[in-house]
Amino acid sequence: MTDEAVSRLRLGDDTARFERAWKYEIIAPALAHPFRSPERKAEIDKLDGEWRLDWSGSRRKLTKSTLYKWIEIYENEGIHALAQKVRRDKGQKRVFINQYWSNAVPFDDFAKETIAEDIVQFIRGLIVKGTTRKIIRFMASAELRRLTAAYGYPVDDDAQAEKLFGIPDALITQEARFKAVYRHDFDRKASEDNKPRIRRTIAGLQPMEIVVMDVHHINVMVRRENGTCATPKFLAFHDVATNRVFGDLVFLNERGGVRNVDVIDAFKRMCQHPAFGMPQKLYCDNGSEYGFADYLEDALKLNCSVTAFNSEDRARVIRAKPYNASAKVVEGFFRQMNQQYFRHIPGWIDDNRMNPKRRELGKPMPPFEDGFDAFCETVFGLLSAYERLPQGGALGGKSPEQAFAAHVKDGWAATLIDEAQFYMAFTKPEKRKLNKHVFSLGGREWTCEELDRCFENTVIVRVPAYHGFNELLVETLQGERIGWAKPNVQLPYDDPRGAQTSAARDKNRKRALREMKRSVPDIDPLEKLIDIGKSTPDVVPNPPAALISVDVDWNRERAIVPTKTAKKTRQQREEEQQRLREARMLMINTAISGKGL
Repeated sequence: MTDEAVSRLRLGDDTARFERAWKYEIIAPALAHPFRSPERKAEIDKLDGEWRLDWSGSRRKLTKSTLYKWIEIYENEGIHALAQKVRRDKGQKRVFINQYWSNAVPFDDFAKETIAEDIVQFIRGLIVKGTTRKIIRFMASAELRRLTAAYGYPVDDDAQAEKLFGIPDALITQEARFKAVYRHDFDRKASEDNKPRIRRTIAGLQPMEIVVMDVHHINVMVRRENGTCATPKFLAFHDVATNRVFGDLVFLNERGGVRNVDVIDAFKRMCQHPAFGMPQKLYCDNGSEYGFADYLEDALKLNCSVTAFNSEDRARVIRAKPYNASAKVVEGFFRQMNQQYFRHIPGWIDDNRMNPKRRELGKPMPPFEDGFDAFCETVFGLLSAYERLPQGGALGGKSPEQAFAAHVKDGWAATLIDEAQFYMAFTKPEKRKLNKHVFSLGGREWTCEELDRCFENTVIVRVPAYHGFNELLVETLQGERIGWAKPNVQLPYDDPRGAQTSAARDKNRKRALREMKRSVPDIDPLEKLIDIGKSTPDVVPNPPAALISVDVDWNRERAIVPTKTAKKTRQQREEEQQRLREARMLMINTAISGKGL
């Protein structure tokens, strides 16, 4: 065995050791007999078609060809060769730019990788300069052709070059992330919002610091006023710190779902309850009934402690992802209430709607007959019992009421909100064009320091839906925060603050432009486009296919082509009139002289 083959063996790999032992154990009976002997053939035939569990726990079918191959490897190279060898190019990149170019150019991997990196940098530079995708693809293709020729592989065939130097669209798309560098340099707040953070445990939480909101069916059939039966909906706001739940019930008189207004009213009542109040962070689902939560970003901040601004500030409304751990808390509450508490209410049918619980075979469960008001009283009575029973897990044997009482004893108090002020928290996004780093809204111009460093064409402005405003939150089209815009102040012409403010804003803008320019390669698109035009050979036309001539009959009269009189300029007309006047004067003078004689 050569040194190269030995270096590729996984001698120190436990997996390889198990693989060698497993293969050797299978072929050992056949190895006990001589080469090409009937006994060895009989052992191979006996193993052919059998299924065995291999060293990784997978079922594998044995075949004659595989067994003979293992025996040949063992007899020629030894037992260490029975393990699969490591690829020479494992971990190395084998496709650069595109598959056709990588296979066609006669360069080593280092040269290919160098050219590919140059192309990537070239694309990044064009993206930052605002070049369109179509021109980026064309110019990057021309740059790849130039670099390939510079490395010693020129291509003159345009048909081959189109395929050889094609830039995949995915290569341009994946470099769009380079815009994150701009956001980090000129919108640090948005960049800081995206950095990793450590999650806190329940031991460090205060009441209403994190609230999880969700809607769930109560698995109890209740009779409506019209005689039909349905299951009410439970709107729950779960306080993670104490496991308390502020709930509200919705019972629809006809088919349908929970409306946005139902959730808003329940949330408003919680914000006005002295034992709950405004939450600091709100987790909710992505359903349409939770759309109002997008308006609560500023209102939730009313319950934050007063501290100096830092980068840890982040969005207070957090949308739950599927199977998100934050949603499991309230889901566990619903499961516990349905299985341990609501099961005692008449009309309980359990979670399986396809096979509900029945008192008698073949008959539906009798519904709750006392009306919806009595049902609400029953549910809230059970909810009160839930808060007074001890719980394990995070509460450590305390009841939610005891955990809440400990926080109250330490001085915690709710932050309430007036009903009129509650609706002022709702805002709606509007797109606005930036013109000279300001936008117009409501007959006024708005700007801020962050907008002086912003070079977007369009921004999103969060406009309050129900009240006036003197400050507006501005975001990018991707939802990243830019800053808080205020009305652009108008100053008198002779006020020195005007010149000072203008100079400071211009300095801020030019600093941003310089930093942006330094972050990308210096590429001249005009020069590159001209070079592309010069490098393409002109099309040489073929010789004329024929010459058309006219046979003129000189015995006939030829047509007289009218000639066009050249149009005189204004100066020529004035000079001609001057000569006529001089001629007239000369004639008059001559006539007068003749009479005198």
